[in-house]
Amino acid sequence: MSNAGLSIAEANNFMALEGRLIALVQGAVQHMVPAVHVLTAADLADVKEAVQKTPAVHVIYGGYQVEEDMGTSWRLAHTWFVVAAVRNVATTRSGQAARQDAGALAAHVVGALAGAQVPGAVRPLTLITPPPAGYAAGYLYLPTAFRAETIFRKPQT
Repeated sequence: MSNAGLSIAEANNFMALEGRLIALVQGAVQHMVPAVHVLTAADLADVKEAVQKTPAVHVIYGGYQVEEDMGTSWRLAHTWFVVAAVRNVATTRSGQAARQDAGALAAHVVGALAGAQVPGAVRPLTLITPPPAGYAAGYLYLPTAFRAETIFRKPQT
């Protein structure tokens, strides 16, 4: 995959991949029961945990690193966190039920994103090491992380 067919402004847009990643995740979870919500950082802003939508997959931009300086263009490695968020109070103390639910949801997401060719990225998405999972009061957040490489080109003046 390349930036062919994209304007410099489109190719340089750091958040352009978000919608494409969301579409892949939505496709992966569309037939799951109960229905899975696919949310962005903006959707989650100011939402208290007790009223958040679950089950859900959160797609969150995690920043970038400059991988190569090519003079007037740069190869960037962007990190995207894709978090399975579930609530299951069947075994609140141990969290086992929530872990099982989150594990199944994360498997669908990883299957859809790992190795996916995303328009705007110059190579397939790569699964990378995520931060640790978090669990409290029946809510489990199981993060996965992906690397997407893009080429940022200096705009012509």
